Amino acid sequence: MKKYSLISALFFIIIFGYYSNSSAEYKNAPVDIQSSLFIKLFLFNNDFNNGKDIVVHVINSSEFAAEIRKSLGKKIGKSKLARVTESEGMPYEKPSVVYLGNPALLEELIDYTQKNKVLSITGIPELVEKGIALGIGVSEQKPKILFNVSASEKEDMNWNPIILKISTLIKQEKK
Repeated sequence: MKKYSLISALFFIIIFGYYSNSSAEYKNAPVDIQSSLFIKLFLFNNDFNNGKDIVVHVINSSEFAAEIRKSLGKKIGKSKLARVTESEGMPYEKPSVVYLGNPALLEELIDYTQKNKVLSITGIPELVEKGIALGIGVSEQKPKILFNVSASEKEDMNWNPIILKISTLIKQEKK
């Protein structure tokens, strides 16, 4: 039944053109908004709502790392945000989520997250159409959730279908 409703939602969205062809109309959101929204969005990831600790690795964004650290210990469904690590490159240990703050590492990150089945997130909207699964941007002075379904599937993420209703779906660029 869940699979049917997800397929129905995707069909509806495709038919009515809810997909955005470009994230170019979005600006970067402030890190406090990003952090707050990502924590809330983790609730809709069924893989994160299983009682296991959630670890976020941040690449090249000390501002975002500092902001999301304010949520350490916060309950996310049955789980909690247990640790935030940061570096200038890929993590040494497999986290639950990787936040990309440096576009130069995009291809390396996509390869890492797809091989390791880790959620990719960013605060740089144009990276969502290039292969990051989930991003936050600002349009018309309002924060927007940007969701790349194709990238998320390649990372083997299991989402509650409500994510499709609350986000703007972004088509991935063809290589």
